[in-house]
Order: sequence, then C-alpha cells, then structure tokens
Amino acid sequence: MKAPITSLSNPTVKNLVKLRQHRERAKQGMLLIDGARALLMALRNGFPVSAAYFSQAVADKQADLLRNVQDAGGHLQPVTPMVFRKIGYGEHSDGLLGVAPCPYVTLADLPITSKPLYLVAEGLEKPGNLGAMMRSADAAGATALVLCDGRTDLWNPNVIRASQGACFSVPVAVATAKDVLLWLRRGAVQIIAAAPLVPRSYYEIDLRLPSALVLGAEHDGLTSAWRGETRVCIPMAGQLDSLNVAQTASILLFEAVRQRVNSDPDCLAP
Repeated sequence: MKAPITSLSNPTVKNLVKLRQHRERAKQGMLLIDGARALLMALRNGFPVSAAYFSQAVADKQADLLRNVQDAGGHLQPVTPMVFRKIGYGEHSDGLLGVAPCPYVTLADLPITSKPLYLVAEGLEKPGNLGAMMRSADAAGATALVLCDGRTDLWNPNVIRASQGACFSVPVAVATAKDVLLWLRRGAVQIIAAAPLVPRSYYEIDLRLPSALVLGAEHDGLTSAWRGETRVCIPMAGQLDSLNVAQTASILLFEAVRQRVNSDPDCLAP
C-alpha cells in the first residue's frame, strides 16, 4: 500500500480539486466519481477506473471495493481525512473518490435493439435533472439516453452523483438535434416530443413501438428542430402547465414500461 498523502499542497491534491471544473475535465479528459455507490456501478459496468483515492478512516470498511478497483487495474492512494475533506464533496462524503477517463460517446456506439426505447434530452441546464433522468432511464430499462445540445457537462460530478451511478449503466451519447433526428428517422423510430398545452395525451401513443421520448429544457422547452414530430402532453389538473423535466421523463418512461410489460411480461427480465 502506498504511503498516504498528507499535504494539501500535494500536486495530486491540487489537480483533483481542479477536476471539479469543466474546463479542466475537458482539458485532461478525466472525470471524478464521488462515493462508493457510483464507484461500484462504474466497476460493475466495466468503466475504466484508473485510480481511487480514499480516506484512511474508511480503508477497512471499503476494503472489498478498493480490492475491486485494484483488480480492475486501478491504483489505490490513501490520503489523510484532512486531505480527503479537500478533494471530496460535501461534509457527508463516504471517503471514496474515483478518477477515470472521460469516454467519447457517439450515436454510432449505442446498442441496436429491435424495439428500442430512447430518452432524448435537449438543452438541459441542471446537472441534478440530468442525473435524475439517468436514474429513471436505468430503472425503466431504456436502451440509451441521448443528450442534444446540452448546457451541462455530461460528466459533471454533480450529474454522476445525482445519477447514483446510473450514468455508468445507461448507454449515453452526445450529438446535435439535427444529427439525432436523422439517426432516429433512419432507424424507423417514432419520435414523441413532450410539450405543454397540446391536445394529444401521452396515453394515446403506442409506446410498444420503437420509440424516442424527447424532452427539452424547463425554461425554453424544445427547439423548432422537433416541430414536425408527434407532440404529447401529460394531462394536469392544477394551475401549472408543466412538471419538472426529470419527473416528466419518469412518467413517460414508465408508461412505456407499462405498455410493454402488458404485451410481454418478460421484457424487463435481466
């Protein structure tokens, strides 16, 4: 086992702090994984974790997970509790921080299935919403999540943390809305765009078919690129005209699950 890092002035410590910034992640091509749950999800899904930094205080408790990091080819580096408070996130961190290369994700890398269910998010601004949508996509067994023209970094530590590690279990891609539209049309995937105040309800759509559920940013909604696609709303009885985008994603995804399970009870089998 390596000697623990004890100094806040250590170059590695300084660099880990820098990786909290989008510019440094893009420059170095590296991302941070906060916490045991997200780190375990990364390992479970074959994500190449290159290193794990851990507080000496949790070494025994997290011994199995640290061994898994090492077995997967990552190196282990203990740090003092004081140093971990500098490199970790928040006061209630569990003392683990992973580092991994940022993957290059494209539409061509996504899995091909006979009845895909894609979740497409355009122009999202808040990392918490994107992370929550990833959790719902994982729970619903979505084929992939596609981020169009996003205003938040896919590998923002806040996205990873909010996703509870689902960012490693759900295939993801980043592309322009134009490229996504062409890709979906070539694949004969029906495109369902969520919008407030339209007459057609999402209940009326056959989501057993190959489908892409498209949602826009909360402030601006979808851009004109999706104007010609089928638009649906979630019927609402109150005075507001829309829901949080992550809540909307969950409702639409699980309507697709309901329809698909009714026609094929084994469709969600692992």
